[in-house]
Amino acid sequence: MNLSKDNEPTLAQIERGVGLLHSIKIVVNVLYALLIFQVFLILPRPGDPELEYHTLSQIYSENLMQLLVIVVGFILIVMYWIQFNRQMGNLVRSSPMHAILAVVQMVCLMIYLYFVRFDMEYDGMELALQMESIFLALAGFIAVYSWRYARRNNLTSDQINNDEEMSIFYSLLPEPLAALFTLPFASFGPDIWTLAFLSIIPIGYILKMVRRKYETSVSLQNNNQDE
Repeated sequence: MNLSKDNEPTLAQIERGVGLLHSIKIVVNVLYALLIFQVFLILPRPGDPELEYHTLSQIYSENLMQLLVIVVGFILIVMYWIQFNRQMGNLVRSSPMHAILAVVQMVCLMIYLYFVRFDMEYDGMELALQMESIFLALAGFIAVYSWRYARRNNLTSDQINNDEEMSIFYSLLPEPLAALFTLPFASFGPDIWTLAFLSIIPIGYILKMVRRKYETSVSLQNNNQDE
């Protein structure tokens, strides 16, 4: 009889959750900033400090595909950062499990950057490309699960309706699905693997169509209930 009351958070739990949410925002935003900084540190650079400036163009032209891999990683990390802040903006508190998910997502992105460096040193090694795809996908799917967890455990604002919930849910899917799609292309080398990330465009379009169909079906059901 008292299950619903037992499941409701106490005032102390709510206060701790609010404080935990604030801490997560600070820590994760700092970690994202460090990740972006690390991206620039792994850019190819001349080993001889006495090389003239025009030699830099030769260095980058000779490492064009490696640069493209870094650019793809940079764009995806920034997109994950934007998505993280969008999620946090819709939360009113956090929980230990939600905090763990946020930290695990960051660990996945750190491991991804480790394999980017591995890829740079071993010139497009297949294993490194595969690991990059796997950990990018894991980071994205953890974000998806984190959002679903937050909704199911009443961590989000009461102002969010089901349409907004599904809109955020679908917006989180293109990046990890595209990363998963690139996995088999690692065996064809960094050129094809990098180009495979363009799949994010049709994947995003398909998910947008699916979301529209879902919203249409929900609105029709609501109209039928009103009648």
